[in-house]
Amino acid sequence: MTHRRAALILTGCTVIWGGSFTLNKLALASVSPLLLMGVRFTIAAAMLAAVYPRTTRADWRVGGALGALFGVQIALFITGLDRIPSTRAAFLLGMAVPLVPVVLMVVTRQPPRGRDLAAVGLAGIGLWWMTGPDSAGGVGMGDLLMLGSAVCGAIYVVAAGHWAPRHDPMRILAVQVVVMGAVGFALMLAFERPSIELRLDVVALVAFLALSGIATFGGQLLGQRVVPATEAALIFALEPVVAAAAGYVALGEVLRGMQWVGAAAILVATLAVRKPRRALPVPAATEPATG
Repeated sequence: MTHRRAALILTGCTVIWGGSFTLNKLALASVSPLLLMGVRFTIAAAMLAAVYPRTTRADWRVGGALGALFGVQIALFITGLDRIPSTRAAFLLGMAVPLVPVVLMVVTRQPPRGRDLAAVGLAGIGLWWMTGPDSAGGVGMGDLLMLGSAVCGAIYVVAAGHWAPRHDPMRILAVQVVVMGAVGFALMLAFERPSIELRLDVVALVAFLALSGIATFGGQLLGQRVVPATEAALIFALEPVVAAAAGYVALGEVLRGMQWVGAAAILVATLAVRKPRRALPVPAATEPATG
């Protein structure tokens, strides 16, 4: 696959993710967050049933680790989204982008670059303007959950970029969704009183979210076989812009006052990060790469 095609795949995934903030918000009106997560990814696992006979122990080892990390990220995301507007959530989740080079610096033990530190600092200022005392009630639990999701998201982007080149993306994805569904149900039993309105439109929406998850999460693994983690993170910076537009059109959500300045600062920070001097090494293959 060419670099250009991989970048286009990641761009398409980002646009769909941006729109999915609104779709998830609509689903949360009828389904409790962790139940939504568990059902969504269990349906996705059923849709990928034909893939499982081809999976290997290596697929389950890598896919299981990525799925656990992604599962925690999605759990934090969906519970946070249930508490705050989708537009605000999207820009807070965008904090993952300037955090990606920070994670790479830690893993590869590279000293931080001034531009990257400035980007993180600018994102932090933008975060304050988005959630500070003058912006819609200050920092709440929904904001903290979304920031936790952003941290997990940054780690996942680096991990996916590290492992994806040596594994079939569909097999890894199939394992991931099983683990993510299990994480959702386990957390639901521990922390949530589940509820759902069994209507045809709700069932159709959850099924569509499952299908879009297969397309986008699989596309991410496929694209990151070619596109480096930091470059992929910059492509993902488009996500809050699309989410803001979708939230305005579908839900009438708008940012207020200094939140616009904070959102702009976070967006500028995501575009300011730089590629590190070297990327994570590709792990030695435990089996011939396929797919």
